Amino acid sequence: MIRLLLLVAALIAGIVAGPMLAGNQGYVLISAANQTLEMSLTTLILLIVVLFGAFFLLETLLKYLFSLSSSTRGWFSGRKTRKARQQTANGLMKVIEGDWKQAEKLVVKSAKHSDTPVLNYLAAAEAAQGLGDASQRDEYLKLAADIDGQSLAVALTRAKLQFRQQQYEQAVATLQDIQQDHSRNPVLLGLLKECYIKLEDWKPLLATLPQLEKAGVLSAEESFALELKAECGIMHHMAKQQGTEGLMGYWNSLSRKAKQRPELIGCFVRLMSQHHADNEAYTVLRDALKKNSDESLIALVPALNLPDNHPAIVRLQDLLRYDSSNPSTHSALGQLFMREGKWEEAKQHLEKAIALRPNVVDYGYLIEVMDKLDDTQGAATLSREALTLALPSKS
Repeated sequence: MIRLLLLVAALIAGIVAGPMLAGNQGYVLISAANQTLEMSLTTLILLIVVLFGAFFLLETLLKYLFSLSSSTRGWFSGRKTRKARQQTANGLMKVIEGDWKQAEKLVVKSAKHSDTPVLNYLAAAEAAQGLGDASQRDEYLKLAADIDGQSLAVALTRAKLQFRQQQYEQAVATLQDIQQDHSRNPVLLGLLKECYIKLEDWKPLLATLPQLEKAGVLSAEESFALELKAECGIMHHMAKQQGTEGLMGYWNSLSRKAKQRPELIGCFVRLMSQHHADNEAYTVLRDALKKNSDESLIALVPALNLPDNHPAIVRLQDLLRYDSSNPSTHSALGQLFMREGKWEEAKQHLEKAIALRPNVVDYGYLIEVMDKLDDTQGAATLSREALTLALPSKS
């Protein structure tokens, strides 16, 4: 703009000054080496103005040509970007549809010109795993990580794909690498929980439960249920690796509150019984029944193989003094009296249990007792009742 103004000013000056200098044009001599050039002052001024205008026009023309070239390049580049976006969208749709081969082809082909190449390579990794090519999957994940090595999405996708491939240990390693920086991420915590469950790695699962509950991955009830499962899982490992001594040691290490939970007591008692430590199991069970008459615990008493059933019978009879209408207590007593060969006592308690809560198992025990008492008719009647109870009711 300034140069244009200068050119206009020069032209105006030439127009104004030209007539004034017409009668007194002056003389200009230019000598260079052996060459000389003569002209009037007016001619020189006009020549300078013309050259200045020519340079200005040349500059303007070059700028226009370069601008046109840049626009052309931008148009071609934009066309590639638009095409890449369309191919990426189509590829993602193919991932959702499970067309792994076509999905991989589309997202990889468009990755170079994509606005989000990381997303392309993550989708390609999922497609490669869908095709059963774990090595190619890892290569795509590496390409994504090379673009953004700190991406949470890349790490989570890697862990998810490893989990689906049942590579649980690798998934845990991937998640633990980013856990410190993303300790509250619900997706990370949820996936870590599932890995621990699959690996039966109960101790780290227990340590993670508070974070899972705080992040909203688990409700308080779900966290409590998973805690019981984990504690029982640890006891299973202890019994398998260290026998009853290790199991008893772990039980004694639990908090008083934990040792009052019927689910954990039941798990401990069953494991001890499986390892032929019924007496030790009964000691814990007996003490628990002094404070908690849970039906699931009472049902464990006749399941133990005790050398002397009398103490257990006395304990159950004590429970009846506080709750005479507990069907589990009557059923357990009936079974213990059967072992003692006291058929009449067994009959009384089993009949009471069935009256309070009809149960096919108790019917089976009572039928056996009636056979021992040579009451064939009574056994037949009970069999019909048990069959009616076992058959699904007609709506």
